[in-house]
Order: sequence, then structure tokens, then C-alpha cells
Amino acid sequence: MTTGLEPRGTERASWWTTGQIATALGVSPVLLRAWDSRYGLGPARRGPGGQRLYGPRELQRLRRMSVLVNQGVRAGTAAGLVLSEAVTPAWSRLRADEIDRAAAAVDLHALAGLLDELLAGHGTIAAWVDVLAPVLRRQGERWQAGESAFAAEWALAGAVSAALERQVARLPPPPRDPPVLLACCAAERHPLPLQVLAAVLREAGVPVVFLGEMVAPGVVVRTAVRLDPALVLLWSMTPYTADAPLLAELACREVPVRAAGPGWYPVGGRVGPVLDGLPAALRVISSHVGRDLLG
Repeated sequence: MTTGLEPRGTERASWWTTGQIATALGVSPVLLRAWDSRYGLGPARRGPGGQRLYGPRELQRLRRMSVLVNQGVRAGTAAGLVLSEAVTPAWSRLRADEIDRAAAAVDLHALAGLLDELLAGHGTIAAWVDVLAPVLRRQGERWQAGESAFAAEWALAGAVSAALERQVARLPPPPRDPPVLLACCAAERHPLPLQVLAAVLREAGVPVVFLGEMVAPGVVVRTAVRLDPALVLLWSMTPYTADAPLLAELACREVPVRAAGPGWYPVGGRVGPVLDGLPAALRVISSHVGRDLLG
């Protein structure tokens, strides 16, 4: 008989061993145990044999701890900052202004450092919602006002994409459960929000396949049929890229699929409810992978 507390199926994805965490952060297991005993930055639970098991929240805290210590912050002070988990509006505006200035100057080196620190210290959700999305909206407003913001937007989008790839590469591998498949419509050239979602899922230990932009419809269909995913999200940023026939073909092949992104709204009821925004996508994905990804 179970107690209801044991991880079921895909829930195992969110628990990592000390060795996996140490490898992901580039630190020693001894240091992780020291941070646990001295500052309370330890595992969320123990396995049947007493094995230390860390969840996504603990991984995020330890990643931020590592970043602060590497910047020269004393370990005790760093632990206090990590445990407070404070992301204030003033802090968000400050980081957004720094990133905006670096993008305007097309300073790719500075952008890489700022983004790596932001993602490692606070995770993809907080980085995107509190800092990066506001900067991108600011650039869009400048564009609409007639200002030349193309270079800054190009620099920031490319730098964020590269930083997300580096962030995901440092994560422990996910389990071999059915993945979530994230695909853009064939003509879509704005895949960044979908890549952000991919990183959020990987941080939560959910297997994900991100196909990127401008993938032929036939490739999307064949990949979906072959992978047998938990869910497919088909992304469209603008009305000109929404591919209703592709969505219909996936549905006809009994692939669980949802339309995602503002480009689907003009299509109307032909595609069902549209997922627009990170929380909406995570709520639906949660129901398909059997875990609460918003908790």
C-alpha cells in the first residue's frame, strides 16, 4: 500500500541525486553537503535508502548560491539572499535597464554575462516574466513609435536564445517519459517564447522536444507520430503564420495537440481554445504530464 507521497510516473522527473546536482552546477558533492549542514540549502526529501533527493526549487536555490559565491559574495551572505528569494520590482527594473542598454549597444559579450547570471540566479520563469518580456515589449513600443530598434531586438533575441541553450545544457537529464513536443508553424520566425517554455519544462524535469522555427509541416507530423508525445503545442506568433490544416492533421492522427500563441486568434473556433501566455500553457501541460508545474 502506498501513502500517496511516493512519486508517480512523470513525478520522478523532478527529483535529482546529489551527484547529478553537483555535475549540473560544477561543484563537489562535499560542498553541497556543507551548504546543507551550515545554511539549510539541502535536499527536499530522502529516498528509501536515505538517498538525498533534490527538487526543482532546491536546484534553483543551489544554482543561485553557486552564482553568488562565484561572484565573490561570502557564502553565509549568499545563503541569506538565496533563502529570502526576493525578486523586487526595483531589482527587476534595474536588471531590465542593464539588459536593455547592452542590447541597444549590441554588446553581445555583456548580454551573455547578464543573461547567464539572470537565468542561473532566478530561473527562466522569473527571468522571462519580470525582466526579459518587459524589455522586449519596450523595444516593440520603440519600433511602433518609429525608432530604429531592429539591431537591439536582434541582439537581445539571439542572446536570450543562446543563454537558454546554455541553461538547459547544465541541467540533469530528464527521464525517458513521453515528451512534450513544441513546434512552430512552418512560416513562423519568432520562436523565442516557445523556447522559453521549453527551458521552463526542462527546469521542472519534464522531457521536451523543441523543433524550433520554420520546420516543414510534414516533419512536424512525422515527428509527432514517431514520438507519441504527451502533448504537442503548435506555435504561431502572428496571424500570417497560423497553420490550421497542420493542426487538423495532427488531431486526425489522434495526436494530442493545442494551438498556442496570439497568431491563432483570428482563426477562431476552428482550432479550439488558444493557449496564450506562459501560465496558460503550463496549466494545460500539467494536466497532460500529471504534475502541477505552476505550484
